[in-house]
Amino acid sequence: MTQFLAVGELMSFSRAAERLGIAQPALSRSIRELEKELGFRLFERSTRRVALTDAGEVLFRDATDAMHRLSRGVSQAARVAQGLSGKINIGYSIFAATGPMSDIIIEFRKRHPDAQVGLRVLASPEQSAALDDATIDLGFMMANVSTTTQRWIPVTSERLVALVQNGHPSVQRQRISFGELAAGPLVVGTVQRWRGFRTLMDDMASAHGLSLSIAEEADDVPLLLQLVRSGFGCTVLDASCIPTLPPGITPLELDGIETRLDISLVWNERNASPLVARFADVARQFLDARGK
Repeated sequence: MTQFLAVGELMSFSRAAERLGIAQPALSRSIRELEKELGFRLFERSTRRVALTDAGEVLFRDATDAMHRLSRGVSQAARVAQGLSGKINIGYSIFAATGPMSDIIIEFRKRHPDAQVGLRVLASPEQSAALDDATIDLGFMMANVSTTTQRWIPVTSERLVALVQNGHPSVQRQRISFGELAAGPLVVGTVQRWRGFRTLMDDMASAHGLSLSIAEEADDVPLLLQLVRSGFGCTVLDASCIPTLPPGITPLELDGIETRLDISLVWNERNASPLVARFADVARQFLDARGK
């Protein structure tokens, strides 16, 4: 087909043969064999000129378009192979949304404008499973949920704070012991959506020989905060939530608690594309610069 397109463009067997680097008789023979295979003539030939037949013009036009599309496809595939283009799907937990995740994604898009980023809100355990079955490519998730087979980069480490209704007796002290908090009533996230954080809470209680007195559960942070503000109980979140707390809620320091909420960028190297590696590099460089 390349030989046909060369002759069709130049309308000369001799010049087409010269461009292709082959002998003219060999080129003429190839065109005759192509015409025989197709069952119709492609060129009108004479000693003075070469011209496309009507059928040849249609084939030349469509074949030229096809070659251009193929060329673009090869170029795009090469960019994907080099990690310069394509799409990555990123999972993130509600705890990661208030951190530098959005800044990292923006920086990545600046450096790789041809890349697409898809975002999915997933609980940390859901992300870990999705990474292993390649449903997502990367995840911003709680570090205590990632597995040993997954690669990770530390993103944030936040202290935990208690959130209480403004009228709570501990507001005057600006702090509360974990024992008093655990005695309840507590409002917490559901096990289904907050499994990683609930595990963190249970581990803290177990380490102090306590059990949690849970009064209410909620799927998302806005509902959780509404329950606290309405006096259904206290809760625990990471300190990054403090700037965005609604009126009626006071953050308190948690006495005797050293546990922190650690968020990591996690991926499964078995399923990692070149674009995933580039995103991880951007995240690493961004976080390094941010920490200096």
